[in-house]
Amino acid sequence: QRLTWRAIHWFAWIAVSTYAMWVYATCEVKIILKSEEHVQRRKWFSASYLFDTALTSEGKFHQVGVRYTTLPQKLPYQFRYSDGRNPYFGKTRKWDLSDREWRNARHFIVTTWPWLVLHSVVGRAVAHAVPSLLPHYHAAFSVAFVSLKLTWFSAACYLAQHAVFFALAWMKVPALCYGVALILVSLYDLFQLDLLNVVYESHGDYCYFMSVVAFYWTVLRCFSFCMDYMSCDKENAGSTGWPEYWKTLAYVVYLPPLFLGPLQNYDDFIKSMERPKPPITVREIINYAAGLLRSAAHILLIDIMCHYFYSSALITAPHLVKRLDNTSLLGYGVIINIMFFLKYLIQYGFSGNCARIEGLRLPSPPKCVARSHLCSHFWRYFDHGLHLWIKKYIYLPIVGPERKAGWRMIAVATSFGCVWVWHSMTTAVTFWATLSFVGIALEVVLDEVRRLNCCKRLESKYMNTASSRFLKAAIGSPHYLLTIFACMFYLTTIEVTTIFFKRVILGFPIPLIPVLVTLYFWSLFVA
Repeated sequence: QRLTWRAIHWFAWIAVSTYAMWVYATCEVKIILKSEEHVQRRKWFSASYLFDTALTSEGKFHQVGVRYTTLPQKLPYQFRYSDGRNPYFGKTRKWDLSDREWRNARHFIVTTWPWLVLHSVVGRAVAHAVPSLLPHYHAAFSVAFVSLKLTWFSAACYLAQHAVFFALAWMKVPALCYGVALILVSLYDLFQLDLLNVVYESHGDYCYFMSVVAFYWTVLRCFSFCMDYMSCDKENAGSTGWPEYWKTLAYVVYLPPLFLGPLQNYDDFIKSMERPKPPITVREIINYAAGLLRSAAHILLIDIMCHYFYSSALITAPHLVKRLDNTSLLGYGVIINIMFFLKYLIQYGFSGNCARIEGLRLPSPPKCVARSHLCSHFWRYFDHGLHLWIKKYIYLPIVGPERKAGWRMIAVATSFGCVWVWHSMTTAVTFWATLSFVGIALEVVLDEVRRLNCCKRLESKYMNTASSRFLKAAIGSPHYLLTIFACMFYLTTIEVTTIFFKRVILGFPIPLIPVLVTLYFWSLFVA
């Protein structure tokens, strides 16, 4: 019986989400009217409009006597990247590559995947033949790759970062490590000092963007080996000496996650690298190939979505988002979140598959955003590597072994302060981090309330398994909406998120009540 109800809830969630996405995909705002006067007049003649409108093979609507323009024609600047770059034979429809992060990450994966696979295959051979040379191999291959595929200046920056934190590890002053890492992460946002601007001027946006992404990842990795070394040194009664240079350098510039992520703590990387590697079997080879093919299938899926949904381009046009009806607006929100998930699933999944060929284990790729009905689940499982980094170096040192509610609140606030700094401290990121903190703070408060003796007695006396799941889903539904709304600030702009707030959050009873009921179905399914 429970399986039947779970299936019903799952079907209701999938049906509503699919319907909203379909309505958005076929919505009228994708076919912009040139005559604003006709838009107003058509409201009174919608029935006649439905009879006179036809959908052609190219996906364009035409009506007798009315001239239309498609979204790529309305926003040509956002579609300039798709001119002459469509990789699918016979496909003439423009695709949306306006998402800078995905555009460059996709180009990196498509053009360099043979090198990343080769790096892992040779690394597996070196681990079997001469294990002591493995750190040297990783460092040499990665530095040579960055120098040849990007610029030598980028490689020099990463080596300089490692040298700075290598010296800080010898000095053994944790506060100094925190300070230097904070300065490097916020250097551009606070002082407008761009150390890699020379890469942009000499090699263009692609090399510059990938170099900047790796620069910030490298700061966190350098901080990790620095703090882990000092922690290990303290456990060994303060032995004097330097960290192992080649191991720390191999960790910092290890190629698969260097540009794509995910982040991994130093101790976890060393344990994974030094773990004995069993001989490769035919079954393992099949699994590795299947993992790479899975990433290719995900790239194909997101390419198809970029051809038909145009979600990234629409972010830059709030005046067009306003024209969406409520169902299309909700479908647009669903598409944005799915694209967000797929982007990081591909990046983290591909780098994880390459590392797995070598026998290394990176943090798991993100779980689907639909499964993260709690704010804490989203932050714990979407970017699991970043979660482990924040937990080890920010959260646990503050909260201490007793894990009292007050210290937990302070630790959560500090953690989101780091997230705020890491994501450039913009106004939209401020709202995102603040609402995320509110979501997790509510979970902490409810957890403390459940621990009260009176609540324990009420729960044991009046609540059974079914009623407990119902209550969790009823509370989880608005909490789920809060998590989604917080992410909208990061995924879109303040203007677009404000439209969602006015039309959805304040849209009582329609569409707020149907949205909460739909989220309740899914919360009950995953509870």
